[in-house]
Amino acid sequence: MGSLTGLHVLIVPAWWPSPEQPMAGVFCTDYAAAFIEAGAKVGVVFPDLVSMRFLGEGAPIPLRPRVLTETTAGAAVVRVRGLHTALGQPWMQMHRYRRWLARGMEVYREMQGAPDILHAMCAIPPGWACSHLDDPLSKRVVVTEHTGPFSLALHPAAAERYVRAAMDQAAAVIAVSEHSRREIRAAGFHRPIGVIGNPVSAPFTTIPVSRDRRPGPFRAIFVGRIVYEKGVEELIEAAAMLGPGVNVEWHFVGDGPMAVEVENRLLAAAVGDHLLMHGRCDRATVARLMAESDFLVLPTHGETFGLVVAEALCTGLPVLTTRGTACGDHVGENDGVLVEMDEPPSLAAGVRRLIEKYDRFDRPAIAARARQRFSGEAVAMRYSEVFRSVMAGAQG
Repeated sequence: MGSLTGLHVLIVPAWWPSPEQPMAGVFCTDYAAAFIEAGAKVGVVFPDLVSMRFLGEGAPIPLRPRVLTETTAGAAVVRVRGLHTALGQPWMQMHRYRRWLARGMEVYREMQGAPDILHAMCAIPPGWACSHLDDPLSKRVVVTEHTGPFSLALHPAAAERYVRAAMDQAAAVIAVSEHSRREIRAAGFHRPIGVIGNPVSAPFTTIPVSRDRRPGPFRAIFVGRIVYEKGVEELIEAAAMLGPGVNVEWHFVGDGPMAVEVENRLLAAAVGDHLLMHGRCDRATVARLMAESDFLVLPTHGETFGLVVAEALCTGLPVLTTRGTACGDHVGENDGVLVEMDEPPSLAAGVRRLIEKYDRFDRPAIAARARQRFSGEAVAMRYSEVFRSVMAGAQG
């Protein structure tokens, strides 16, 4: 039996894949899949407040909210979808989200029965809405905070009171990393806050891991949006500093506004012959590319969790990333190398250092440690303790 057998969990996300944003909240679908695999009955109610900026793009947007039902990641989903603008007023978004949530929950209950737990993905709007329903389930709300940096959730100033009310009223609050918990604490939240990382999906936790490195140049892989915030500027400069004399083949997976700049500048630095741009790939392909690489490089300026780093570690890939971020918290001495943020010379030196000590990395051991922390099974086990404690407290 799975760790969540017998529980009925209703996920209420801040983001969920939609016609306008098919990748939005895709990590929330990983929670649904992990909880189902652990034996839970899982559903989703998503108040899909579609911004006016999407008018005329993609699927039609109802002027009045419509209730739609679908299935994603094995979970029954009730989507309440309609055009939305808050006119810059957080209270309008919060109260509309709560009304649409209540409507969606009525439909969900008729279809699937009453859940045991409301799992809100972020303090606002779902955490506040869930904990301020006229519903007994408002006492069984678990908030997992994903906003990064957390200070974004507190702006504009009018939003802060809703964040604080959500955090105060929730039965349990979870941060997805120690880094995130430190940010929440720094904002003046003193209640107990647990830390449970995001689940890593099966393609990364089931792929075979080899001890042997294939011959040829070292394959360095970057995965993510090719944007300044991910440290792409430093990566370009560091690769140019290392030049063609260092035996590295650079692989970029993803897309973004700096993709063309990566190609042009590395070509000018005579690194173009050692560069492969893969574009956006599905998860199975990313897992395969990671397994075929020698190390991940992600000189990010900040992450709330750092899912790409967790995925890489689960494939046994040593990681080169930045100190002072959630990514850095994941990487121990035997998992990779940490460098200073926004410093191309430090990044170039980190690549050299990682290559020099590469034979010391045990890829199966890296994968085993990461899978114990980040696999769906491991994450579900930790949430089982939280959910059952909340249920016991509500009954008491």
